[in-house]
Amino acid sequence: MPVEKPDAPILIDAAETCRLLSIGATTLKQLAAAGRFPLKRYRLCRKRLYSRAELMEWIAAGMPAENRWAMVRELNAANRGRRAG
Repeated sequence: MPVEKPDAPILIDAAETCRLLSIGATTLKQLAAAGRFPLKRYRLCRKRLYSRAELMEWIAAGMPAENRWAMVRELNAANRGRRAG
């Protein structure tokens, strides 16, 4: 996984998301429509933004489809809770 700069933005637009995944905007839309790109989309000033941290977590998990990604996120959240307490 690439090393993040300390000043990297928390939310990234669709163009940066595509750049990080080495895909085009049309492919990103097709993946999202097919449930293969399950990341939450935030809307701000007409922009579609994605969480950079969630994108990196999704990549590290093997880029699972929507139904599997929900399970992986729940597991990761539960594990983080165990480590904190």
